[in-house]
Amino acid sequence: MQRTEARCSPGLLAALNHKVHRHLGMDFSGPRGADLLRRLQLLALELQVTDLEPWLQHLAFADWDAALVQTLIPAFSVGETYFRRDAEALDWLAVNHLGPLLARRRQAGQRSLRLWSAGCCTGEEAYSLLFLLDRLLGAERDSWTLELLASDINAAFLARAEQSLYGANAFRRNEEAFRSQHFAAEGRLWRVRPAWRGRIRFIQYNLADGLHACPMQGADLILCRNVLMYFSPTRAASVLHRLLGCLDGDGLLLLSAVEAGIATQAGFNGFWAGCNYALNSSAGRAAPRLASVPAAAAARQDISSATPPSVAGDQAPWPRRTDSVVGVDMTWPLVKRADAGAPSEGFWQQAQRSLDAGEYATAREALLAYLACAGLSHAQQHQACLLLARSWADQQHIDEAQDWLQRALLLDPGSVMGYWLQALLAQQSGDIAAALLALQKTLYLDPGFILGYFLQARLLRVQGRGQASDKALQVCRQLLGEQDEKALVAQGDGMSCGQLLRLCEQLLEEQHPWPNQ
Repeated sequence: MQRTEARCSPGLLAALNHKVHRHLGMDFSGPRGADLLRRLQLLALELQVTDLEPWLQHLAFADWDAALVQTLIPAFSVGETYFRRDAEALDWLAVNHLGPLLARRRQAGQRSLRLWSAGCCTGEEAYSLLFLLDRLLGAERDSWTLELLASDINAAFLARAEQSLYGANAFRRNEEAFRSQHFAAEGRLWRVRPAWRGRIRFIQYNLADGLHACPMQGADLILCRNVLMYFSPTRAASVLHRLLGCLDGDGLLLLSAVEAGIATQAGFNGFWAGCNYALNSSAGRAAPRLASVPAAAAARQDISSATPPSVAGDQAPWPRRTDSVVGVDMTWPLVKRADAGAPSEGFWQQAQRSLDAGEYATAREALLAYLACAGLSHAQQHQACLLLARSWADQQHIDEAQDWLQRALLLDPGSVMGYWLQALLAQQSGDIAAALLALQKTLYLDPGFILGYFLQARLLRVQGRGQASDKALQVCRQLLGEQDEKALVAQGDGMSCGQLLRLCEQLLEEQHPWPNQ
C-alpha cells in the first residue's frame, strides 16, 4: 500500500499544535507531535486530500472559523457509541444516585431534576438517561419537571441526535424488549417513540472553550465520559473546575475510568462509581496528588459483580484463536509496555500476574486502579485500555472489548495494534466492511505489516472483490519474499514467513485454479 508522507518541520508542527490547543484544548507538544501529524494524515486520507503538505500549511496559518473546526473534528473524536453502551454505569446511577435523589426530592416536595450529557455524540447516552429516568419515576413522571441537556462540539453528531433515527449498529446488546419499548421501526431504521422525542435539548458547546459560560447551572448529574482524555492537563483541570461549579449541592459528575487519573492529577478527590469515577460538588481541589484507590475487597466486589467469571480451564491470558476466515491460528496483538512510575507500577504488575493466571476480573480491577494513578502518559493509558479491551475480548464480550478499544484509539489514533485488534474484533462479529476499514488504517500506518495484507486478501475474497484481493496478496507475497523463510511473522503466533508464503500460494490457487488437463 502506498503511503503519502508529509514533510512537517518543527515550526509547522508547533503552529498546528497551537491551533489545536487553542480551539480544542488538546496538547500535542513535544513527542506527541507525531500523534498530531498521524491524526491529520488519517483525516486527509478520509477527505481524499492528494497534496498533503500544502494542506497542512493552510491549517497551520489559516483562521479557524466554525466551519473549519467542524471539518477537523473527526480527526480528534470518534463517533462510536450505542444505546446502553455502559449499562453498568446506568445501573449504578439508578441505585446509588438518581434513585436516592428522587426519594429526597419527593419527600421535600421538590419535583424537579436537571441533567447534562456533555459530549453526547449522536445522542444515545442522553436518550438512555431519559429512558432510565422515566423508568425510575413510573406513573409519577408527568408530575416532575425534567430538564435534560445534551451538548457536543460536533454539529453533524447533533443533527443526527435531533433526528432521533438510528440504525442497527446503535443496538448491540440484543435487548429486543428495550428497543421495542422505546423505538418504532421505519424501514431498516429505528426512531425514538413520540413519548421521548423533543424532551432533550441538544446544543453545540465546546467544553474546551473557557470563554463561554456553562449552559446549565445547578445540575443534579453531569455525564462527561471519554471527553477529558482529549485535553491537555491544564485545560482538563479547568474544565473539571467549571463542571463542578455547575453542580447542585447534591449533584454528581461522572467520568470514565480512564479519566480518574486526570481528575486526581488535577487535585480533585473522587470515588469509584462501579467502573466509572465520580466527583461531587465537595470534591475540593488541593495540590495535585496520587489518587486514593478503594480498598481491594470493595473494588473487587464492585467489579466482580459486573464481570462474568473466567472460563474454567482457560489459563492462558491471550489464548490462541482459530480464525475461520483467515484459516490461521493467531493470538491478540502484543502490547509493548512504556515505563511507568513506581506507584502505578505495582498495579500494572498485579494486572499482568492476574492475566497470566486467567483471573480477568482481578486483572481489570488492577488496570482500573492503574488508570486512576496520577501522572500517567497517554501511551501508558493507551496500553492499559488496550489490555482491558483484550481481556474482555478473550472472554467473548465483544461490546465491552469495543468500548475499551475505542478509548485506546482516542488516546493513540496512530496505534497499529489498536486498529489490528479492531479488525479482528470486527471480523469476529461478522462485519467484514468494518474489518476492512480497520485494516486499511492498520496498513496505512504500517505498510510493512505482512499479516494484515493476508487477512485483507481473504476478506476481500469473501466480498467477491477478486482483483483487489489479488493485489493485497501480491503485496503480501512480495514482503514475504524479502524475509528469511525461517523468520517469524509479526502477530503470527509462531508462524514462519515460509509457512505464510505457502498459505498465500494455496489461496492464490483457490482464487485461480488451473484448468483441468
